[in-house]
Amino acid sequence: MDWIRDLAVQASIHTFSGLRATAQEKAQYIAVGFEELKRYALQGAYRFLIAIDKEMDNERVGYLFLNLYDQDDLGRRQTFVEDIAALPEYWGLGVGHILFDAATKVTAELGMHFMGGEVAAENSRIEAALRNNFYLETYRVVRPCTPEAEQLMEEVRQSKEKAGEVQDKLSKLRERRQRRKRNRT
Repeated sequence: MDWIRDLAVQASIHTFSGLRATAQEKAQYIAVGFEELKRYALQGAYRFLIAIDKEMDNERVGYLFLNLYDQDDLGRRQTFVEDIAALPEYWGLGVGHILFDAATKVTAELGMHFMGGEVAAENSRIEAALRNNFYLETYRVVRPCTPEAEQLMEEVRQSKEKAGEVQDKLSKLRERRQRRKRNRT
């Protein structure tokens, strides 16, 4: 399970978090809160789904945290995708599709009709969720009400701007790797 924690921390640095948290804050939260998640999993409240690459000696390449005890707005039980991530070198290769399909199967086997999830507004991966048969259901908004909150929002904005620059560099690296792979074959 430590592998999942390490990947969750690593992945959080490469993804956009919610509006009021930086990627670094999310990474710290995951590192600290992971023990509690493990306890919930052992109690049967969560499932950790793992994606492996069979061609690379069953290397673990992604995970999905599935909360088995969520409720919708009307109190009906559903599962909820708390987090999903893949190693950066596996982005765009279908790992998310495989994990979402496995989570859908678990949800149906438990007799629940829906699986929810949440994506930060500026996260471009919302399109991946929609391609995986998720539907946009609600928007959540937040308004800073104190000078401290305004400052926090500015710090987060700057952090996300820097993270966007890192994402651009990673995308260019992935594109170069894929071109090299295609040229070798």
